[in-house]
Amino acid sequence: MTSHLAISIVVLLIQMSGVSQMHNGSGQAGLLDARAIFSDVERGISEANVSIFFHYFNSQVHVTLRGGESGLYSANQAYYLLQNYFRARKPLKCGFSTYGDSDSNPYATGSASFNIRGSRELVQVYVALALSGDRWVISHINIY
Repeated sequence: MTSHLAISIVVLLIQMSGVSQMHNGSGQAGLLDARAIFSDVERGISEANVSIFFHYFNSQVHVTLRGGESGLYSANQAYYLLQNYFRARKPLKCGFSTYGDSDSNPYATGSASFNIRGSRELVQVYVALALSGDRWVISHINIY
């Protein structure tokens, strides 16, 4: 009887683990999805290619750019703002150093450096996510 109970508990735990991983926005699976988004943002900034992470934009995105625009923009407007920002800068590196692994609002902060007109520009980067339905979307992106 004890081994039957132990097997039942193991089966139940395995089933519960599968259910929590299927839901995109909560638990460890949701945080892993958030980390994948942050990784794409890092790569996109490093390559000056917004297309790499554009599909994660919320319908409205808060954007703040050093020496540039700041406000709430549609996803398409945010795309073009960032593309124009990167067009004037050659990326040298981008990396997140701090992650806020929250089930409700994950975020990442770090730094990036660009070559702009022969000078090196160091900036801080902040990206925050929010749930939209059952998936994470980028709600804030600040480069300052």
